[in-house]
Amino acid sequence: MDDNDQVIEGEITDVSATDNASAGSDEAAIVISLDELIQNHIESIAKLRTELKDHREMYEDSFENDPVYRENSEKVKEVTKAKLSVKKQIGSQPSVALLAQKVKDLRIDLSEKNKTLSDLVADYKEKTGATQIETRDGKIMEIVSSVKLVKKNSKFNP
Repeated sequence: MDDNDQVIEGEITDVSATDNASAGSDEAAIVISLDELIQNHIESIAKLRTELKDHREMYEDSFENDPVYRENSEKVKEVTKAKLSVKKQIGSQPSVALLAQKVKDLRIDLSEKNKTLSDLVADYKEKTGATQIETRDGKIMEIVSSVKLVKKNSKFNP
């Protein structure tokens, strides 16, 4: 009998087999525990969001119930309305409208390039296992992954 064998009720059993079963049940217990922690945090976050919403509303009501604040707020609305009117008038000039379109196009290009870069860096990290990359000008950039939990939209994913 070698060191991995054990006598149980007259049978010879392989300890490594029981160790594997034990490791599997340990792994299952870890997953169940992790799931429970996730569920607790989801509920805790929901409660905090509700509490934050209630307190934010009470805070904002404190200002809205003050007559001086309300009066000044109305003045700000009038000035803002006049400002937007002038902005719209200036924005309708052909040269300014052309600049606005150029800004919009550049923002779209920048967004697309950032998305592409994100995909490329994710592939790079997956293939190399690297957590950093050096730019051509010698800067060391850290590769950071972000994971978040979002509510499933049954409208798009039945």
